[in-house]
Amino acid sequence: MKKKVIPLTQIFDNQHLLSNLFPESGKILLTGGGKDFVERLGIEAIRKAIFHVLSGENIRTQTEPLSRRRITQVSGAVVAMFAKGYATVDNFRDELSKLAITQLKTTRSNRDVWPAQWVIGLTGKLMQNVLRGNADELESYVKEFETAVRDAAKHCYEQLGDHKMTLGYVEDGQGKQVTLDWEGIARLTTAIGAQTLAIRGSDKSMYGKLFERLILGSVLTLFGFKRVDPKNNRETQGVFWLSDSSDNRESDATVIITPGKLARFDIGFIGSGNSEISKDKLSRYANTVESESGVSSSSVTFIVVDKLPTTGKTQAAAKKIGAEIIQMSMQYWPRELGNKLHERFGFTHEMLDLTDHELHTYIQERLDRIAVQEFLSGIIVAEATEETELDNADILQDEEE
Repeated sequence: MKKKVIPLTQIFDNQHLLSNLFPESGKILLTGGGKDFVERLGIEAIRKAIFHVLSGENIRTQTEPLSRRRITQVSGAVVAMFAKGYATVDNFRDELSKLAITQLKTTRSNRDVWPAQWVIGLTGKLMQNVLRGNADELESYVKEFETAVRDAAKHCYEQLGDHKMTLGYVEDGQGKQVTLDWEGIARLTTAIGAQTLAIRGSDKSMYGKLFERLILGSVLTLFGFKRVDPKNNRETQGVFWLSDSSDNRESDATVIITPGKLARFDIGFIGSGNSEISKDKLSRYANTVESESGVSSSSVTFIVVDKLPTTGKTQAAAKKIGAEIIQMSMQYWPRELGNKLHERFGFTHEMLDLTDHELHTYIQERLDRIAVQEFLSGIIVAEATEETELDNADILQDEEE
């Protein structure tokens, strides 16, 4: 069956062609909503990671399998983009870099920028460090990139033989296949390599931000607190909300224990080598919170960190302001949190009396009933990434000047 191609005269009228070729399911893993992101990545895998963190294991150990899942799925999206491009766009291989340049000059969104960067072997960091946001530098880089890809493909042919790669692609129920020669293979593997670097660069910050909400939301739900919207909440006990802020303090979660008694939480996956960050968190909190109605409530701050140093300075700072510190490196640290809630508020819960073995089963069984993805409603993955995109407005400005 003859492939349906897009003539080159139409290609450059579509400034986001690569983005249109890139599957929507892959875009969710780049800049989708947090809820959609974890659903695409796999809720059971997320629950498993949450369970291990609640058991005292290292968050980095738990996010590494998630990173590999994300990299594999985005790699699949890159393959699908190439397959659809070869199947539908005339002279796709040779025009690929031009398409990338066009898209980079006309968009800012990561979901559009990243695939265009990858096909020319770049990430956001490389574009900032190597090209410095200069349009002329981008054009020059692509010329050298084209030469390097074609030379590499030629050497592969001479040294390894005439190997080809067949990509299967199904559209509208009809099977299509496209074949990549060494140059096509070089371009595909270059794009996959660049996306791996980009995903790795973003994951540390992104998973930290997402898991702050996932962990706090999960542990507070396990304790029987109900999540509410603070804007319209009328309940005066047994409820919590995530990410609250006011003029004199910030918190990642707020719990109303009983009328007038609040627990405020700040969580960070901070290791013992970053104790100053922990002390900085402590300096932000006051002991009294005033509501919009003018009624003051007493508040206790709970700082949840990965691990603290042995010097005791941070503990002393916490004691000075009447705050509590919980270390997630402790085995089954939610029980320690529950004990501190009991000491400060008289809070009681069945988890406080369970043995380690019983607590293991308890957390695992009840975590399976929690819709953890709901803790990420309204959160955008792009807001939590460390990797930053090139400011394409600068490129356009340079070009116009």
